[in-house]
Parts: sequence; C-alpha cells; structure tokens
Amino acid sequence: MRHEIEACLMEDAMGGRLAASVLKLGMLILGLSAAAASPQVQADMLGHGAMVNGVAVSPDGRQLLSASWDYTVRLWDIARQTELKVLDGHTASVNAVLFLPDGKTALSGSWDHTIIRWDLVTGKETARLTGHVNNIAGLALSRDGRWLASASWDRTAKLWDLSTGKPVRSFEGHEANVMQIAFAMADKQLVTVGYDQTVRLWDVASGKELAVLTGHEASVNAVAVMPDGKTALTGSTDGAIKRWDLVERREIGSLTGHGAFITAIAVSPDGRYALSGGGDKMMRLWDLREGRQARQFAGHEKPVWAVAFSPDGKRAISGGYDMVIKVWSLETGEPVPPKP
Repeated sequence: MRHEIEACLMEDAMGGRLAASVLKLGMLILGLSAAAASPQVQADMLGHGAMVNGVAVSPDGRQLLSASWDYTVRLWDIARQTELKVLDGHTASVNAVLFLPDGKTALSGSWDHTIIRWDLVTGKETARLTGHVNNIAGLALSRDGRWLASASWDRTAKLWDLSTGKPVRSFEGHEANVMQIAFAMADKQLVTVGYDQTVRLWDVASGKELAVLTGHEASVNAVAVMPDGKTALTGSTDGAIKRWDLVERREIGSLTGHGAFITAIAVSPDGRYALSGGGDKMMRLWDLREGRQARQFAGHEKPVWAVAFSPDGKRAISGGYDMVIKVWSLETGEPVPPKP
C-alpha cells in the first residue's frame, strides 16, 4: 500500500499546471451546473484545481490557509467560506502550510524543495528558505514562532531560525522519506514519522536522536502532539492511530476504525479530542479520554488528506483528494453553511 500511495503522489506531482487547470475548470463547470439545478447553499470551499494536501486555521479562527497540488496556497474567509487570496509562487505541488503567531504571515513547503514565507496582507512572497534536496512534506512551528521544523523526502528533518531564514540543524537517521514533524516536550524535542515505519524522537538543541519507536506495520504518514507536549499520536498506512508516551518512550494505546490508510491527524486545543483523515473518505473524531470514536464526518468523495481544529474547538476543517475543503460542526457532525 505504501508504494501505491507514493506512486499516486508522484503521478499527480508530475501532472503540472495544465492538468491542474483542466481539473479546476471541470470543477467550476460542475459547481455552476449544481448551483443552477438546486437552490441550496453549497457548504463547500471550491477553487483548488487539484487535491488539498494541507490546511491551517489562523490564530483568531477567522481565516484558513490551504495547500494544494495545483501549486498554490489559498487564503479563505472561514465564516463566509470565500477565497480571499491566491498565493502563487511555488513551482511544484504544495504539501504543508501554517500561520505564524501574528496571523499575517504564512509559511508553505513544496515539492520544489523550498519553503516560502508569505505576507498575507499583500499576498506577496517575502522570503524563500532553501536547504532540502527533495520534496518538503511537513512543517511545524515552535510556540513562540521563532523556530521552524521541516520534514522532507530527502530522509532528513531540519530546524530553521526564522529571524535569519537559515537552517541551523539537520536531523538524520530515517531510512526513507520523512513525512511529518511536530515539536514536543516544551519545544525541546521533535517527533518525526516516515516511510520506514518508525516514529523518532530528537533533541532540538543538539540534533541527537533520542529514541526510535516501532509498532506500526506500514508507513507512518501523520503525527500530532498533545498540548502538554508529552504524548504523541501517529497515523499510518496500516490504518491504526497509535498513542505514544514521549517521557517513557513507549506505545500506550491504539485507535482503529478507518479501515484504510491514514493521512492526517490533529489534536483539539484542550487535548480532549483528535481528528483523523484517511483513505476511507472519512474524517473521524476521537474522544481521547475514553479511547473511542465519537463521531464520523462523511461527505468527501475521495480520501481526506488534511484536517484541522478551529482555535475554539467547535469547528473542524477537512481537505480532500476531491479538491474540496469543508467546514464542520463538531456538535452536530454536519457541514457548516457559509454566512451571507
């Protein structure tokens, strides 16, 4: 299954802007036809011309960033579910995106091996970070916004000083593509996951590998760390979500239900819940206190590739292979209609 997913990703990445433009035109035509046929308000955010591979919510909860394989990053008004800006500068698929704490600056990582810093007020690129030699698959930000961590298919992770835009440390040890990364233990450690089926723990200050955690039976594609920084959740192509005690460095539980590969995980601001997305076209909500599934969200027509919570923990965002972004109510499990 790992090789099937990777082949699919490579095929899409090589498709170029022409394929993305054709897909986008088809989506717009379908959207117009649906609107003409039905008076109902469509509670979807449409505009990308290829799969949505990453989403991030602004600190104030009002805006959304999305990353896509159509080479663009897009800024959205969440309440109105309307597109505000198209950030165009990458020369290949965009895989990861995040807001800086000021809410006015963003970072995106791409298959073109670069990380772009964006001014969201002007929509312009302000810096380009270089150092990786392959696809950048994941990004993470320290709580103070000073340090950026990146995960790459060049089998390394890197730490960047955002005040200079320079890499200051490289973390080497994975034997295959590094897929995602997260800060942990009060930003003193990093957690990485990869195609070598491992979860690895690193010391930020020295770059030393602290532990290699095993237990997944296939590629590990996603990681999220609890607000206390001491517990991590990982999702794998084996269909399982595992919980890890980062202090004792051992597995402490598992959540199952997707029945297909898992591509994305997010943890709620209060640490009570987790979201996951996967190949079964579902986004699922997990009650971490009770260790069970609390709700599932059905609506995407293809795998769910990106998930996020709103800062108040009342909304969920999903992005899919179907090029659609959805806003959901966690209380009802239904899509939230846009405000006029």
